[in-house]
Amino acid sequence: MFEANDRLRSAIRELGRSVVSVNPKIAEELKSKDQPLFYFGVKDTDQIPDTVVDKLRRHKNFIWLTVDKMADRGRAIDTDLINPLTYRVMTGSTSGGPINILKGITDFAVGTDGGGSVLAPAMSCQLPAVIGAGLGLFVKKRKVSTDGIEFSGSIGVIAKTVKTLTIVMEYLTGKPLTGSEKKKWKIVIPKKGSLICPDGTDMNEKVLSYLSKINEKEWVFEEAEMTGTDDRKTGIQVIKKYLYENDADLIVTCEGPVDVFGYGETLPKFFGKTGEKITQNHGKYLLRAANMCQTTAIAVPVDQLASGLLIIAKKGEEQARIAFDFALKMEKIIRLPEIWRKLFLSGSVSRDGFHFQEEK
Repeated sequence: MFEANDRLRSAIRELGRSVVSVNPKIAEELKSKDQPLFYFGVKDTDQIPDTVVDKLRRHKNFIWLTVDKMADRGRAIDTDLINPLTYRVMTGSTSGGPINILKGITDFAVGTDGGGSVLAPAMSCQLPAVIGAGLGLFVKKRKVSTDGIEFSGSIGVIAKTVKTLTIVMEYLTGKPLTGSEKKKWKIVIPKKGSLICPDGTDMNEKVLSYLSKINEKEWVFEEAEMTGTDDRKTGIQVIKKYLYENDADLIVTCEGPVDVFGYGETLPKFFGKTGEKITQNHGKYLLRAANMCQTTAIAVPVDQLASGLLIIAKKGEEQARIAFDFALKMEKIIRLPEIWRKLFLSGSVSRDGFHFQEEK
């Protein structure tokens, strides 16, 4: 009960910022739960089906704690919140969820992703995430993006570890999502020179620096031209070409730094050259198109600021298993800074504040 009180106090301190509201029935619901407990938050949107939240609440080890802030009008940045890692305006629109994880309030957050609204905020906060379009986990209504593309948003999950993502998604889908039977994976990566990241490094070199740490016998890779994939329509074309026409098992990029050198948000582009300039170098590439191609896409944080591997698989259970197996494998070999793990991933952050003292 001490941990529950600690997390509840932390959540209450964030009301009006990253937390919209706190579950008023949490004390009652805790009585029927078992250890270990996973505290979770839900994005403040009416697009998450009640069946999804109700199912999570029924799990013996999951306890709903918070409603998490989302960016106003679903924007790709949230001007009300600051990213605790980069000190920049927080990436949206699932903005409050990853912040509450970093603050030790929750263990995972449920959000929605249309054009990167789960994957980008997670990556900007050095957290893993997954979107469930490839497994049929969709929001209530279809929408039209700011660049004129009609799509169905998907349910996504952000957590401290890929293992937690796997546990949550397996429960939501009722399917085993690890243990692929395929022995050798065909992986598409960016061609050398086709994508230069905002920090000046070639994305091909970034990806290979991590792939080189796994057994070469388990995969074959193909380099693909990915110039211009910061434009969503180009990104959609690349995903469809290599996953569905060329029958690749996975597309793997290394995206970011997300919203550090520029903001990946559409609105300022309508206001001349200055608006265009501040929206360049945002570090978002295929993550903006992954949901629109109805994929299973997983972000795995790397040891570079606000960056991560993006693992994209076409829809279907077996392809999702390949993606989760690969994500778990990569998480094991990537070491985040120890101070980061200690401060933000080791558990709830207890803060004893100052209180008025009653006169005796």
